[in-house]
Amino acid sequence: MSSDLSGSIGLLLLFLLMSFYFSATETAITAAGRLRLKALENSSPGRKKGFMWLSGNTHLALTVTLIGNNIVNIAASAVATSVATNMWSVYGAFIAVAVMTALIVIFCEILPKNISVGYSDKVLILSLPILRFCYFLFRPLIYVVQGIVWFIGRMLGLRLDAAKSFITREDLDMMLNESAEDGGPWEEDERKMIHGVISFEETRVSEIMIPRTDMKTVPCDMTVAEASAFFISTGLSRVPAFETDLDKITGMLYAKDLLAPMSNGLLDDKVTRLLRKPLFIPETVKTDETFDLMKRSQIHIAIVVDEYGGTAGLVTLEDLIEEIVGDIQDEYDDESPDILDEGNGSYLVQGYVNLEDLSDVLGYDFGFDNVDTAAGMLLSIVGNFPKAGECVTFGPWKISAVEVVDHRILQIRLEHIEEEESENAG
Repeated sequence: MSSDLSGSIGLLLLFLLMSFYFSATETAITAAGRLRLKALENSSPGRKKGFMWLSGNTHLALTVTLIGNNIVNIAASAVATSVATNMWSVYGAFIAVAVMTALIVIFCEILPKNISVGYSDKVLILSLPILRFCYFLFRPLIYVVQGIVWFIGRMLGLRLDAAKSFITREDLDMMLNESAEDGGPWEEDERKMIHGVISFEETRVSEIMIPRTDMKTVPCDMTVAEASAFFISTGLSRVPAFETDLDKITGMLYAKDLLAPMSNGLLDDKVTRLLRKPLFIPETVKTDETFDLMKRSQIHIAIVVDEYGGTAGLVTLEDLIEEIVGDIQDEYDDESPDILDEGNGSYLVQGYVNLEDLSDVLGYDFGFDNVDTAAGMLLSIVGNFPKAGECVTFGPWKISAVEVVDHRILQIRLEHIEEEESENAG
């Protein structure tokens, strides 16, 4: 009798150990994720084939752990009930339920899952050989279960076998935000750069272009001497040339193309023959498409055209790159920042600043879907053209027009006000 009892207790301990294994393995797989599994293929040469199988058959591996865990838990409960009944007769079943519930919950669920969350890589490396063995052992049962699940999914109109990306944009964006809050592995500049890459293909070229009113252009009948003086004074290397007005851009003039006629003394020649074919793009095109087009065309500047065929502005390769890496200053750029923190909750903002960028810096969503710039926001709030010094309150902000020239708002100032002041102003 004692030998039977010892055998039953040994079998019970074996089942509990296997339950511990299956719970730990299941949590390690889900905690690691498919992206981490792919990384482990390269960092664990001895387990490379195993991790290749695991990353490609994650749902099957999880099915193995779930089937195995349920089988050993049921078997352990049955053995425990048998032992307890023999020892305590009528009360044995109740004792078995109480003891097994505590053992399974604490030692076969909570403990292994907590270990796996913190040491998922080590758990996977150790458990992988047994997991693959169990897969081949349970293969017939696995396919039966998968078939039943697939059939139920079809009846409910669910695609249970749909493939998912390793990581979505939303996942990466959330990871970056969490990194900013709790001091993750990325520095501030790195987070901004990754955000720029994520939003690159979602940004329209009209959001980053130099507007028509700020374009520097030359007439196509300008002489070589005049064009040379223009390039010296502006520091530009490329400029659009127009025929009668900005809606008739006839070509692009490059500063380096003036070197030959200047060296030959042809200072009075017109620049018309030096113009290069311009690149035109619609204002609705995305920045990533524009970037690819410029690379293929080997052109660094493009004219942005609106829906009516008129010139809306221009965009350069530098503008596109700055969307990812941030502002690139050279010796000819104006060093004044687009958004200047003046202290005490006051910000001096250039009118052309993108409203989304302003919202990111101030940590406040202004909620204008049909406005692209800070100047456009002020126009939308006021309802007409404000004069310099005119103020308006919007939410917790006092917004004033600082510099206005010919109906153009060049600078605005935003001052954060207390909630009570905001309510009184409203």
